[in-house]
Amino acid sequence: MTALFQYPAVNAKLKALSSNMLKEKDFQNLIELNSVQEAFNYLYNNTYYQEYLEEFSGQEIHRRQLELKLKKSIVLSEDFLKKYLSSDLKNFVEKYFKKFEIEDLKIILRTILLENEADYLSDNLIYINRNKKIDFNNLIQASSYSELQEVLKELDYAEVLDEFAEQYQKNKNLFQIEMTLDFNWFSQLNKLAAKLSNQDQKYFDEIIGTHIDLLNIQWIYRIKKYYNLSSGEILNYIIPFHFKIKREELQNMSQVNNAEDLLEHILYRPYQELLENAIKDVNNIFERFFLNYIYRKLKQIKSKSFFSISNILAYLYIREYELRDIITIIEGIRYSLPDDRIKNFLIRKEV
Repeated sequence: MTALFQYPAVNAKLKALSSNMLKEKDFQNLIELNSVQEAFNYLYNNTYYQEYLEEFSGQEIHRRQLELKLKKSIVLSEDFLKKYLSSDLKNFVEKYFKKFEIEDLKIILRTILLENEADYLSDNLIYINRNKKIDFNNLIQASSYSELQEVLKELDYAEVLDEFAEQYQKNKNLFQIEMTLDFNWFSQLNKLAAKLSNQDQKYFDEIIGTHIDLLNIQWIYRIKKYYNLSSGEILNYIIPFHFKIKREELQNMSQVNNAEDLLEHILYRPYQELLENAIKDVNNIFERFFLNYIYRKLKQIKSKSFFSISNILAYLYIREYELRDIITIIEGIRYSLPDDRIKNFLIRKEV
């Protein structure tokens, strides 16, 4: 099935689904609520999330239960999309959704290796149990790095765990493991994108390329601020793909002494302004500046072409950002944060 026939069908469905997404009024209404139960009631009675929350209708719901159900709702989009796609596009979508499996793996690493709260896993994993190559029960019962290696030995992730096994035993630091997992995922996604049409590759660069650029900036900033890695080590861990940032800029950024000095080596003005504003932010919500930039770009790109991958990528990103903002509000309600304080954490809020 060629893209000429695939895209109109799937994009028509996505247009209908997008029309049901939460409006600004819904977010404002949620922020004004006083309890997690009230948030559940609002989502159940007033939004399309009702179909995902039906199991808890008429019951008192715990915050973790609500967040887990909301998070799981997004991974179901993979099954929906794959019904309309074939060949290279289906492979691309399958790889895209592996990002949620990697996030699950990060949770497992942090929980088993750092927090040792096994019960926490059942309330937070949203995707990894879909992988038939993994014995899920053995996975969540693993209590050491070596046991985790054994459970995952048949997967690509085993290479990453093996690579950092000795280092982890010395410093119990997961940062480089997590970076390498993300590095590999983006690299594999980029290889699959190279098999798509020229127009699809253009939108891949515009959306995923921007995401990678900003992640690389964030990672280098974090490394310079909190870790002591050499320029060579930094260049080994950044994602080997760039959109508005040149390889030379990344090399120069890897060699600065202070995190703030990165500003001098970012030539693309919008990125430079973005980092400068993020550094100055008194609320110390660094990542939100970058996510908001992507969110605004997605709003511009969305539905630019009915015969390209742009609408699929925009929908998936915006849907995920909607979910993250809902969960942010739920967390804010749980901790009784003032309304204005909650708004400062939202991706959709202008920066």
